[in-house]
Amino acid sequence: PRHAANRSQAGFTLLELLVVALIIGVLASISVPQYIAAVEKGRFAESRVWLLSLAGAQERYLARNNVYYFGAVGPLTFDADLGLLRNFTVGGVGGAGTAWTLTLTRRAPCPARYGCYGVTYTAATRAITCSNANCTAELIP
Repeated sequence: PRHAANRSQAGFTLLELLVVALIIGVLASISVPQYIAAVEKGRFAESRVWLLSLAGAQERYLARNNVYYFGAVGPLTFDADLGLLRNFTVGGVGGAGTAWTLTLTRRAPCPARYGCYGVTYTAATRAITCSNANCTAELIP
């Protein structure tokens, strides 16, 4: 009994465990939003590449038919397979003459920071725009 009282206790105190938990919480609160933004940048890049491929397909369509294509976009609409979009839905090509536009809409689940934003390509200016201010500021290069 007397010998057991002098023995040192192994392990961590409650205060030490709480400090470690606090540090982990602070690191997570910093890193998780950055991770979500990086993932969304990758998804946005998918839409950008697809829209630029569509712009090329539209130019080839114009060269063959003397008009741009307007209407719903399907797998056989153009001469090249534009691929499937996993994170966006495709709207129809709108406009008239040489002023065509196409908007892709982010599929659910949508990130809270950006929502289900739309990405629009405008042929006249060759510009890609976003319907959400956070998307415009953070995702468009």
